[in-house]
Amino acid sequence: MSYRILNWMFGWDYVQWKNCVTSGVSRVHLDGMGRAFYWRYKSIGVADRIHKPEEVLWLTCSPDKYFEAERVDGVQS
Repeated sequence: MSYRILNWMFGWDYVQWKNCVTSGVSRVHLDGMGRAFYWRYKSIGVADRIHKPEEVLWLTCSPDKYFEAERVDGVQS
């Protein structure tokens, strides 16, 4: 639940992710091209790009905050 406090204090957004081995909560970042990603395992440098909003559970915001720009431009990557 500390992600809610960090969202309130700094405005950072968080997602919950899951794979076949483990799961976790990670902060959403934007790369240089404005695409959303999160660090799955930051200690070893494994990042995952969020291709579709359905891939993760959005905990502190709507996925439209990160995917609205792609819909406006008409480009879906």
